[in-house]
Amino acid sequence: MVPIDHRNHTFRDLQTRLVGLRLSVWEALLEHGPCTTRDLAQACGIDLLTVRPRMTELHQLGLVTCLDHEGHEGRYQALTLAEAETLFLNRQAATHPQLALGL
Repeated sequence: MVPIDHRNHTFRDLQTRLVGLRLSVWEALLEHGPCTTRDLAQACGIDLLTVRPRMTELHQLGLVTCLDHEGHEGRYQALTLAEAETLFLNRQAATHPQLALGL
């Protein structure tokens, strides 16, 4: 396996973490976003205390981006899998240029 295969495999692994409540929150944000976690919870009927930790996880996975802040809350936007993969690959190339070259 060459390094680029490892990099691509890593993104596929990331996609496997998009299940359960994370998947529900991500899909709701795709439909209702961009919005705050509070607005998303109200729009889709998921408890705020369920939405917030999932939003943090999605942000850490690179599937959600914070656009700006409204008071003390961030306003989030879901990325499509294609957008998230492009962002992931760009970050990998920036931090590990040898992967981008396939060395």
